[in-house]
Amino acid sequence: MSLDLLGVGYLGVGAVVALVLAIALRRQSASDTLLLVVLWPLWAPLMIAQRRGQGDDERELLSALSRAQASPLAQVLPDAETARVLAARLREATERLEELDALLDRPDFDPATVEARVRELAARGAKAAAATAQLRVRTLGQLRSLRVRYRSELDEVHELIAQLVTQAELVRLQPSIAQSSGELVRELVSRVEGLGDLFAYQSTIEDEGLEYKTADAR
Repeated sequence: MSLDLLGVGYLGVGAVVALVLAIALRRQSASDTLLLVVLWPLWAPLMIAQRRGQGDDERELLSALSRAQASPLAQVLPDAETARVLAARLREATERLEELDALLDRPDFDPATVEARVRELAARGAKAAAATAQLRVRTLGQLRSLRVRYRSELDEVHELIAQLVTQAELVRLQPSIAQSSGELVRELVSRVEGLGDLFAYQSTIEDEGLEYKTADAR
């Protein structure tokens, strides 16, 4: 099959996707329609995500990659499937941070309160209970440290996304710098992929707490 036929087929699929989403979503701008026809592998998931009310972070990343795809930066961007995986990971990190914020804002998760409980139990001679409470203090410290890391990483990702949007516009004016902009894209992808390390660390903290509870129950 020739490249011309492949190109026609690709645009044909884009036209069908644009028509289907126009019917489903009912409101669609001319720019959205054009982007759907030309960049449907990236732009269609973005519009569907907006329809489903998914996270702003996920939409922000997909939108940045979609717009950059329409510039000379396209040659250094991840493919559509990778972009969706990265966006889902970013959404998950944001949701985990929100969960940690809600958890650590609870009065009974205040380290000072738990430390006071440790001293109270120790003073009463309840050594086993004091040891359990002390473990809780340590776990709270780990969770608070994890929250700081989530915030730091997400802040960096947001700045990289903003820079990608800016860089895409600059590359439109100076296409010759597209290749040298690849480092920005690689850094963004690396940062989002690195969120998986935080997920693993969080699982370790949770598993340690579960193991201790199981042993204590015995």
